[in-house]
Amino acid sequence: MKIEKLDGSIFKVTYGMPQNPIEVVQKFHANDVKDFYCAQENNMLIVKDKEILITQRSEDFKNGIFSVDFSCKEAHFFGFGEKMGYLDKRGRNFKMINSDFPLHTPDLDPMYISIPFFIAIIGKSAIGIFVDSTSYSFFNLREDGFTLSARDEGITMYFIYGPDVKNVISTFTGIVGRMEMPPAWAIGYQQSRWSYSKDEAIEVAKKMRQKDIPCDVIYLDIDYMDGYRVFTWKNDFENGFSDQLHNMGFKLVTIVDPGVKIDQNYDIYRSAKSIDGFVKDKEGNDFTGYVWPGRCNFPDFLRSDVREWWARSHRALFEKGVDGIWNDMNEPAIVWTDSKTKKVSELFKREIDFQILGEAKSLFSQDDAGDEAFHKDDSGKIWPHYKVRNIYAYLEAMSTKRAFEIHKPGKRPFILTRSGFAGIQKYAAVWTGDNSSWWEHLEIEMPISMGLGLSGVAFTGADVGGFGGDANGELLARWMEMGSFFPFFRNHSAIGTARQEPWSFGEKIEEIAKKYIKLRYALFPYIYTAFYFAHKEGIPIIKPLFMLDQNNKDLYSINDEFVFGDSILVAPVTRPNTTWRTVYIPKDKWIDMRNGNIYEGDHVYKIDAPLEEIPIFVKDGSIIFKTDPLNYIFEREKMNLYVDVYGNSAIGYLYEDDGETLGYKDGQYNLYEFAIGSAVDGYTIGIKRLHNGYSGRYDNVKVKFLNAPRMITKIRLNGKEVENHFEGKDLVIEFQMKDVI
Repeated sequence: MKIEKLDGSIFKVTYGMPQNPIEVVQKFHANDVKDFYCAQENNMLIVKDKEILITQRSEDFKNGIFSVDFSCKEAHFFGFGEKMGYLDKRGRNFKMINSDFPLHTPDLDPMYISIPFFIAIIGKSAIGIFVDSTSYSFFNLREDGFTLSARDEGITMYFIYGPDVKNVISTFTGIVGRMEMPPAWAIGYQQSRWSYSKDEAIEVAKKMRQKDIPCDVIYLDIDYMDGYRVFTWKNDFENGFSDQLHNMGFKLVTIVDPGVKIDQNYDIYRSAKSIDGFVKDKEGNDFTGYVWPGRCNFPDFLRSDVREWWARSHRALFEKGVDGIWNDMNEPAIVWTDSKTKKVSELFKREIDFQILGEAKSLFSQDDAGDEAFHKDDSGKIWPHYKVRNIYAYLEAMSTKRAFEIHKPGKRPFILTRSGFAGIQKYAAVWTGDNSSWWEHLEIEMPISMGLGLSGVAFTGADVGGFGGDANGELLARWMEMGSFFPFFRNHSAIGTARQEPWSFGEKIEEIAKKYIKLRYALFPYIYTAFYFAHKEGIPIIKPLFMLDQNNKDLYSINDEFVFGDSILVAPVTRPNTTWRTVYIPKDKWIDMRNGNIYEGDHVYKIDAPLEEIPIFVKDGSIIFKTDPLNYIFEREKMNLYVDVYGNSAIGYLYEDDGETLGYKDGQYNLYEFAIGSAVDGYTIGIKRLHNGYSGRYDNVKVKFLNAPRMITKIRLNGKEVENHFEGKDLVIEFQMKDVI
């Protein structure tokens, strides 16, 4: 065992001789933090502070699996990336093996994304534990301890001290990387369906504008390709398609799968062969799997020259006006392999019986590629697929980011990925894959996305309405309400299922969908600021309630509410035929955004929620920044800013930049602080520009003190008294940003 102190809150502990094909951890300089201790005592590892005591009990290396077992006081476990089930993972066993299992049942494991990181809350303190292994890893979580295992000759772990959960997440994302600012349009509503033809896609776009439904993005699934060959187009998509979308204010995102069709007449296949760029099998031949195009080979993204080739191959998309890339099937998902074909052929030479059927079924659950495929790194070293599988999509996303640097220099990339590893947020947004149009999936998407956020992936979302199966109007309405408060907001459905564009179930459901899409756009300044802090500090955009009060164990089991940004509490309705729900209101006061009703914290209330409404609450002492709903983000060069003040004193932050270029990295942005105070006869407003590097987009400003007392007569803005008036129950002042900053 080797213990290294990287800084005052991080210890690195290494057992045995682990090996990773890539390094995802950054370097740290040492400094001191009190009350955190990690040391070897009597050949055992001891990790502790005033609350935490974690003691290593044993280590073992057997059958290629290295395991370390720990004991601790009563613990609750959170994180683990993308996992089915509730937030608190105590009592569960997990595998980290990126896998494509489309039927997301409650006990499904593993899933598409492997992030071997979790947060243990022990007593009143939080500690993060990152198993730095790209290989298959395994977690057994008990009330009084946990066992960590990896298919490797050793294990490297990072212990990250909080003691606050936010500190743990911020430090962890400092280790593996934080998200970059996305293009502003990626925060808007996005419409997709597996099966859009050129004419369908254009018709959907036109209908969005005709019906006054804001939308920024149209997606194309695999149907735009020629025979599902990656980096190709069907003829009808070639001429002027993206121009038509762009002229209506839409962006275009196309799917890209890693399987390359074996076809000697296909230039992408030939160019890959010219650099010997495919993953190999045991005999050193190109590994073959069956995906949408048929028999395919798979790029070896572990090699930097292959990643560069893949990046440059995106030219065929970007030169046709594509704005973003959607990486799918990149676990990699392989429906069939040649080895399975041989096994099935041998099975069915025998007389069919239950044993044969059972053996055939088991073939579909095996990860044949783990031991049958091999990768080569830049030094020429050979790595088995089980060491690379969990980072395959991570490396593909790295290559896709490089594609933007080559073909769209100076522009922010938008990459969406189904699969990934710790740190995937540096390159891509994540959606939760092939869910179904079930009420159960509507509910479970909350803890899944919150778990991803706790694991460092802030830009997350689900297929609104459900991907597989048939949605109905009520389900779509409830999903649109909830989805409007997820960081990534896309409606997507599978070929052959019921249509679920906003107008698909009649006028009533369409109006509900439009209402919440427009609310999403109105909240753009608030949401964009939340993205900035996720970029800057690594803090998730949607948070579980226990992040407000981690010492309150009652919050560990609240899975069907979440905090959006810092100040908005969302309580979706996840049951059919339901017009109310119980809502736990956290500590402090919270105000119903719909009607101004005030609720005292740390209580449960019965809240009305008719089909056209989702319960939304704002924390007292908050400022919510809004603007006018637009057809698409930045439709107008200048925008109005509405500043809604909840309470007599409040503080809030507003971020802005051009939403398109990389200039924010060089300081081309503005960050404002709005501070509200109160006196006997009025309010004070202080506005500071904490950072000044951008010309500014917000022009006219309207500040509303919601439900203000009628006795208020004076408002001082940056020390000067300004005119005010009442609009109903709200006290209002108006000014231009340039006049006060």
